[in-house]
Amino acid sequence: MESSAAHVQLLSRLGAGLMVVAVILLAAIGDVEPAATGGRFRLCVAVDHFEVCRRLTSDSGLALDCVAGNDRLDCLRKVQSRDADFLAVDPEDVYVALQMDNTDFGVFAEVRTLEEPAAEFRYEGIVLVRRADGFKSMADLRGKKSCHTGYGRNVGYKIPITKLRRLDVFKMPATNERHQSPVEHELAGLSELFRSSCLVGRYSPDADFDRVLKKRYANLCALCAQPDECAANDRYSGYEGAIRCLVENGGDVAFTKTNFVRRYFGLPLSPGGLAKPAVNPAARPEDYVFLCENGNTQPVTDQLNVCSWAQRPWPALMGNGDLTGAGRMAELQAVLQAFYRHYTREPAGAVSAADREAAHLLGLDRRHLIVDQRRLVPPAEYLTRAYYTDVIERETPYDFRIRLCVVSEQERQKCVQMQRAAYARDVRPAFECVLKTAEACAGAVVTGDVDAVVLKDPPSPSSAAQLKPVVWEVLDDVMWAIADKGLSPDQLRVGPVAYDPADKRAVAAAEALRAKRPSLQLVPEASQNGTSGHTAPIRIVSSRTLAHQDAERHTMLCRDHRLEPLSATGCNLDRDDDGNRRDRPVARVYIRRGANETTQDSIVHAFTALSDAFGRGKRHERVFQLFGPFRLLTPPDQQVSDLIFHDYATALAAPPEPDA
Repeated sequence: MESSAAHVQLLSRLGAGLMVVAVILLAAIGDVEPAATGGRFRLCVAVDHFEVCRRLTSDSGLALDCVAGNDRLDCLRKVQSRDADFLAVDPEDVYVALQMDNTDFGVFAEVRTLEEPAAEFRYEGIVLVRRADGFKSMADLRGKKSCHTGYGRNVGYKIPITKLRRLDVFKMPATNERHQSPVEHELAGLSELFRSSCLVGRYSPDADFDRVLKKRYANLCALCAQPDECAANDRYSGYEGAIRCLVENGGDVAFTKTNFVRRYFGLPLSPGGLAKPAVNPAARPEDYVFLCENGNTQPVTDQLNVCSWAQRPWPALMGNGDLTGAGRMAELQAVLQAFYRHYTREPAGAVSAADREAAHLLGLDRRHLIVDQRRLVPPAEYLTRAYYTDVIERETPYDFRIRLCVVSEQERQKCVQMQRAAYARDVRPAFECVLKTAEACAGAVVTGDVDAVVLKDPPSPSSAAQLKPVVWEVLDDVMWAIADKGLSPDQLRVGPVAYDPADKRAVAAAEALRAKRPSLQLVPEASQNGTSGHTAPIRIVSSRTLAHQDAERHTMLCRDHRLEPLSATGCNLDRDDDGNRRDRPVARVYIRRGANETTQDSIVHAFTALSDAFGRGKRHERVFQLFGPFRLLTPPDQQVSDLIFHDYATALAAPPEPDA
């Protein structure tokens, strides 16, 4: 292995300004061993990574232990309360830490790529235009054809909206209505600003609302290769796709990031670096420039002075203020560098392939480096130097927040964590938590004092007629019997009942229903003239489709053959592996019946977006566990189940029919 001095000499060729980084990187690539520590360090990880973390830290022989949190936000609280020392975070998690009370968090290291170890930020958002078009200011973007990475993405959507609003280029449609959808206002503003665009993706997790928005603002997909689909895999989507949209498809401006511009034109990724072959050899880099906020332009070939208008910080390692004492931070940094080196730099065979793969779950792999900070950097400073707080906090001119009523102090604690996680991860409208009793919550929705409440049981008769369920829990493993309204007693006794013979759960549910009434005829769906059983007066359906049934035409048939409205709970036909009954009620989000359409769309969008981000198996489930036990802040360490939503739910879905 080369000496540490040789590494310093090598990196110093990149310029004196990078010498600090060169020194920081020594522990990652040299033979530096951790100094004797004053104690062990506790890393907090999500509970599903705990066993992997414990095994790897134990096998390394280093002064590292693992602590399990329900999710990353729970780990933030454990670090805050000194039940753990540090955790791995994204910039959005750093923002959440900034909102917590009595915090003394600090970033002490970043996780950078081996390809760009000296880059200050993970990526920089830029505006790419043609030199020949003669842009003189950001206002010149009006009426142009725009190319975006995708809806909801940082450099292609959030950053442009944030910055163009501040520059008074992007304008929201005027309205006097308080309850307006922030999502639609942003899309309407972009549709008005640009003549045509390629802005792919799902504008809402709710399929119906997504279709409405794309039809209403069709010009936002007009520049895509497949405008009717406007899907994430479009040729002109993503970082490179946005550049292709500009260069190859007649666009006027591309919102993307610098390193993809360099790759596309075959330029070095960093000063003094080696260039790789251009993605498009026919494109000439001298024909394109970066458009700066002040209206100036800079050549894309300029490696040192890129006029990016917002940056995304690197993923980081963050601890509490105890790391500032007695060299504690330096000790932890040395331990982590040795831990990283053990699972990524050891000779082949020294660490098993299985352990290397397991280490990847903790963010340790050969493509990344741990880059130490010289001091503990407070969250506000860490985000502000990248202008990233502005990106997260971008707001419409309208102050609509969903006032969600919760029915206990325990639910309020979870609601606050949910609100923080959702806001940081761009779920809009934002949530506001209001604490009342269950009956008072239902009444407050009726009077308009709050906007929504989640109820696990049907509302009382006094308020039921004035409340409307708009979002339902999805329970993957639960089956229900749906009957047409108006069936005679004979029809209910005889059926037939249609079911899917290929679905074991549907077969078991049908048999459970017939066990109480042997006269019921069970008919496989395939025998229903190719209509999947929809001509049968009684059908077995899954939780995924339950919310899509028409409550005006259908009713629920329970195991004991009583009839209940679709909003009833406890009527599912689920059984466990031993054949025992296992009722699993479904919670619903209720709003005021008669609320305007925009309010309903906003609430449906927010809850389905919440589920799309934090639901079972979703990308950010380890950040915040929407469904599952919740650890209370007070009293400390107490785990509570079924807060707001049921632990066994997997997602939230909206029925397509307005009154379903």
